[in-house]
Amino acid sequence: MPKDWIKKQKQDKFYKRSKEDGFRARAAYKIRQIQAKFKIFSQGDFILDLGCAPGSWIQEIKRMFENISIIGVDLVKMKPIEGITFIQGDICEDTTINNLAGILSHEVDVVTSDCAPKLTGSKETDYARQIFLVERVLQITTRFLKEKGHFVCKFFDSENTPKIRSEIKQKFEKVWLFKPESSRKESPELYIIGKYYKKT
Repeated sequence: MPKDWIKKQKQDKFYKRSKEDGFRARAAYKIRQIQAKFKIFSQGDFILDLGCAPGSWIQEIKRMFENISIIGVDLVKMKPIEGITFIQGDICEDTTINNLAGILSHEVDVVTSDCAPKLTGSKETDYARQIFLVERVLQITTRFLKEKGHFVCKFFDSENTPKIRSEIKQKFEKVWLFKPESSRKESPELYIIGKYYKKT
């Protein structure tokens, strides 16, 4: 990694806090801020977390709620978290989704995704790959999310943002775009939040 990126990371207040609070990554504060504003999770929920590694979203959700179930999926191996089911696999591969279907005995209450592509340095390529991931997450959501369920997904803000928002508005009663305080200002990432899934 570039030395200037590492230096900036260590100076970041949320990076420092994540180390003090025992989180695996600063992303924990993003899901905390999303929950504070939009009330996505409730006690007793069953959550599907796509692109879950290294697990900081799961850590924070488990700290917020005692009675909650989570299945995490990621291409890279994640260090185990007690009480969490983890599937290592590529969400873009049907084999992974079929494995997931074999584990799930019922639909889930919430689908979350902090997925991001491996960045190439080409804005056009990186944004195209991110859109592909969002579309894949939506396909999985359509298959596994229950009626009136909720949804959180990262994407990169671009000229495609209105199209993505419009597509998700067709599937959820309420939709918001949100940039948590813990997201870096220079980052193009936004989160789209959908509440009350309209299963058709």
